[in-house]
Amino acid sequence: MKLTVFCGARFGRHHSYEQVANALGWYMGRNGFDLVYGGSQSGIMGVISGAVLAAGGEVTGISPAGMFESEVPRENATYNIVTNDMDERKRKLMEEADAFFVFPGGLGTLEELAQTLSWMAIDLLPVKPIAIFNMNHYYDSLVNMLDVFVQENFASPEVMDHVFISDNFESLLQQVNADASGFEIAAEG
Repeated sequence: MKLTVFCGARFGRHHSYEQVANALGWYMGRNGFDLVYGGSQSGIMGVISGAVLAAGGEVTGISPAGMFESEVPRENATYNIVTNDMDERKRKLMEEADAFFVFPGGLGTLEELAQTLSWMAIDLLPVKPIAIFNMNHYYDSLVNMLDVFVQENFASPEVMDHVFISDNFESLLQQVNADASGFEIAAEG
């Protein structure tokens, strides 16, 4: 399964983000989840991609040409895709995915999640499972806002039914894998 992980090129304030990112990458690499991500070896992006590779998984890095001087692309990724700009990068991140995983991150991570949900809702992207990793209650406010969107009939329940939220990444990956398998069975039938 190709899992697009939205995460940051920074480490965050607490060392635990780095530790859990490493554990996530190792779990992915050992359990058949190939990583698709923003291509950097900086911050959380670098930790997850390095761990996936070390555990024997494949890594596809997608990065915009010459956009970030402070971010160094991961040269030893299994595949490197260079895009013309950020819009093309996000489009490729969405297209390459069988499912999505949202790690604690910043505005870029939030933008990627919002665009993915939005594109699924208006049929620019097929509905695919999305895992929101709510480590240390990081996404509590976002989860509440998503609930309000549905309650107020501003979000598609058909899309939101495929959004999974947990503080346990193993459980999330199992849910995403089971949900993605349902899509494959429906497509074959």
